[in-house]
Amino acid sequence: MDADTRRISEQAFKLNMPDLQLDVEDFKRTFSSINLDEIDGFLYGSLFDNCPDLLAWVAHRIRLVGNAPEVLKQAKAFSFFKLLDDLNIQHPEVLLEMPKDFENWLCKQIGGNGGTHIRPAKLWKKGGYFQKTYFQRKIVGEPISMLFVADGKRSRLIGFNRQFVSPTEEMPYRFAGAVNNIALQPNIHAAFEHAAQQLTKALSLRCINSLDAILGDDGQLWILELNPRLSATFDLYPNLFNLHVRGCDDDLVQDLPIMKSAKAQLILYADEAFEIPTDVVWPSWVADVPEKNNKIAQHAPIFTVLAEAESAELAQALVLQRAAQLKRKIFKND
Repeated sequence: MDADTRRISEQAFKLNMPDLQLDVEDFKRTFSSINLDEIDGFLYGSLFDNCPDLLAWVAHRIRLVGNAPEVLKQAKAFSFFKLLDDLNIQHPEVLLEMPKDFENWLCKQIGGNGGTHIRPAKLWKKGGYFQKTYFQRKIVGEPISMLFVADGKRSRLIGFNRQFVSPTEEMPYRFAGAVNNIALQPNIHAAFEHAAQQLTKALSLRCINSLDAILGDDGQLWILELNPRLSATFDLYPNLFNLHVRGCDDDLVQDLPIMKSAKAQLILYADEAFEIPTDVVWPSWVADVPEKNNKIAQHAPIFTVLAEAESAELAQALVLQRAAQLKRKIFKND
């Protein structure tokens, strides 16, 4: 567990996640051991994308600070793409059966997150990778996202982000962070906001949500998925917690955070297994740091590098520079 997370937590619990899949019974045992008498609500992120029924189990025991489990279930089902069609929101073609021209398709897990579940369709084998899969036509372009707040009827833009990937042979689309405050062409801006508003009305979205998309080389916006819960880009914007809570109470505030600079976050993964040195001193621009002497498995995340600059381009360049610098230091490659 991250050392800085432990430092600010009154209690911390480890969950079993074999093959990156949550052990539901272990979660229920752990959650049931917590005294909820003085806890006001349960704030959740991506943990329940693949098991919205478990979120419903939680909701029977404590108030959720976020969208209802039914909303998450709708957003993370294959039928979500039918909803996009009904709302005239453009998305890549999707299928439940292996396409004939599989060279131009990807295989994804229904309810997957973080990009680790995405494979070229040609590598898929029936019964392999994941039990619940679908196929999506590959769109060449830039991965971007929109963070927005909603009150069940209306949505308001918080910001647009460019996403980073850290590919491996097995995980070519692994999520590695993002930079905010990116500029988009007016037509793309409008298409994003229209999609958020249509989905807000259709699903009664509340609180802070995000839309993932591809800005295609063809100049078009292709919506990939809706995350009706807090996403990684939440941390790129200041003072959003109260905004999230008020959105849950159907109170859409008028004054949103104004970003005068850009922030970037980059997850550094381990190319090979290693042990964190005992003498390491973490810079102030590093978060999610592991405990000293921790053993990090190959391809596991080590920490998150942060950067802030006048523009998205400068923040992105700085976060990449810092990550390379720290990687050399840890692996003694100076």
